Amino acid sequence: MKENIEDYRKAGFINLDEYFLNNPGSFTYPYYIDGYDEKNFWTQVGKEDKEKFIYVKPREGKEAEDIYNVYAELLYQEMMKQVGIKTANFDASYYDGNVATLSENVLDDYDKNEFIINSSELLCSNRYSSDSSIEDLFNTIHDYCEYEHIDKKQEEKCYKDIQKVCIADIFLLSTDRDINDLDFIAGKDDKDNNVLELAPLCHNTYALGSNFSKDEIIDMLDNCDDMEQRLDLCYTDLGIPDDKINDNYLYWEDSLYYFIDKDEELEEFAKYCAERMNIDEAILKVEEKTKSKIPQEYKEFVRASFDQRFRALCDCLDLDYYKLMDEKYYEYEMEEK
Repeated sequence: MKENIEDYRKAGFINLDEYFLNNPGSFTYPYYIDGYDEKNFWTQVGKEDKEKFIYVKPREGKEAEDIYNVYAELLYQEMMKQVGIKTANFDASYYDGNVATLSENVLDDYDKNEFIINSSELLCSNRYSSDSSIEDLFNTIHDYCEYEHIDKKQEEKCYKDIQKVCIADIFLLSTDRDINDLDFIAGKDDKDNNVLELAPLCHNTYALGSNFSKDEIIDMLDNCDDMEQRLDLCYTDLGIPDDKINDNYLYWEDSLYYFIDKDEELEEFAKYCAERMNIDEAILKVEEKTKSKIPQEYKEFVRASFDQRFRALCDCLDLDYYKLMDEKYYEYEMEEK
């Protein structure tokens, strides 16, 4: 049995270099996608008395921004958990002298006859560029479900789950997702029925404004107007139809109205996100998990960026911002005690 990688956590990050040195039998293989040779790879490690496949995503930019991107993944996971959306299980590490994100194989929790299929495969498009809209994806899912004899209930749940991710991404200022960046669980369940469902989300590096450099983040903390203007441009490009875009609104506002205006359940979900999403609670959970403190300037920035978007969303949803903030602050204080 391989050693537990958790034993190699130092200053919050798991040191994979030391782990591989002391566990030379760890199996690794590279990750290729659409002919593009990334430096990401899969490896088999020991964790919680089991051997697990872990996806390693090294980062090779400026160190401060790299660390921010790793923390963004962890914060994103915690805030999605708050509203019941599944993500991969993320962690923070060092590999080959760089910070890296770890994520566990989401298929570990599924039947052995199920597999991952990407939205670009359903759309028959290039994963890195597409003119498809979200309605194109829905039409393709419909065709797939008919061909594979997947029941209407599963199909409808797929549509709702995708739209809920879009809404949650708006709250989290995610700029890391487009129409080709969704995965689905397909195949057969343990009763030999064909299945299709949205897979737990992976690799959400640029949530909460983490697409900005350290210098830009510090400048925005000193200039609230500049922060508001820059963060208003943070949106997930999931390709809503062109005829739904209104130049009088910001793109993320158009996206929000596109989803909630057509479905009461989605409007209620948006309000549920406003009630449940708590950045301070997420920060606390991440610091507990990594056994380290998030860098102070980044912590201040994600609080400010989430609050800026949250205020704007409360206006869109006709919610009382101050009442909700008082409730969140009270819950957070009780949890800390």
